Amino acid sequence: MKLNPKVYKQLTGEPFETQDANGKIIEFHYMNDTPFLFQFASRGRFAIWTSDGYNYKVLIESKYYEALKDFYQPEVNLIWLTFLERVGTLSKKINMWFIIPTFILYIIVAGVATMVFPNQTLPILLGMIVLVVISNMVQGRLVNKKVREENKVAQDKIREFLGNERFDGLVKSQEDHYQEYFKFNEEPAAEQEEVTIVENSDENNSEDKNGTESN
Repeated sequence: MKLNPKVYKQLTGEPFETQDANGKIIEFHYMNDTPFLFQFASRGRFAIWTSDGYNYKVLIESKYYEALKDFYQPEVNLIWLTFLERVGTLSKKINMWFIIPTFILYIIVAGVATMVFPNQTLPILLGMIVLVVISNMVQGRLVNKKVREENKVAQDKIREFLGNERFDGLVKSQEDHYQEYFKFNEEPAAEQEEVTIVENSDENNSEDKNGTESN
C-alpha cells in the first residue's frame, strides 16, 4: 500500500537509521532536516509513515524520536507494518464491494432511464447521485470502523511486547512532548503587551494594532 508517495520520493537524503523488517527496508529521516517540519509538526504530526508500496521511510521530528525511541524498534515496527498492510488490504476489499456494484447499478439505471423514461432521466440520475453519496458515506464509516479495530489489535500487541509499564511511560512521554512543543511562553508575551501599550499611549489618534502569534 502506498503511503504519502510524494513525501516518500522527496526523502532522498541519507537516513539516520535503517531497519530490515522481513525483507522490507525502513528508513528513518529527521523531519527537522526537511522542508516538511512546519507542514506536519505545526499540526501535531511528528511522525509520518511513507511508502512506495513496498519499502518504507519514516519522517520523524528529532526530539519526538528521542522521547519515543522504543516505539520505533524493529519488533514494534514489524507489528505496525502488519497493521498498515492489513488496513490497506481491507480498504481495497471494502472499496471493491461498494464501487463496482454502485457503478454497474448506475450504468444500468441510466441506460433504462434514457430509453424507457426519457422525460424523467434527470430526476432519476439525481436520485442515483444521492445513492452514490450515501454509499460513499457507508463505505467510509465501515473502513474507519475496521481501521479502529485493527489499530486496537496492533496497539495491544505492542503493549504486550513492551509491557504495560513501559508502554504507559511512552504514552506519557508522547503527551509531554506535545505539551512542550506547543507551550506558550507567557512571560515574554506579557512583556510585549506592556511595550505595545506604552507605544500606543504615546501616539495620539493612531490606529489600533492587532497582532497574532503562532507556534
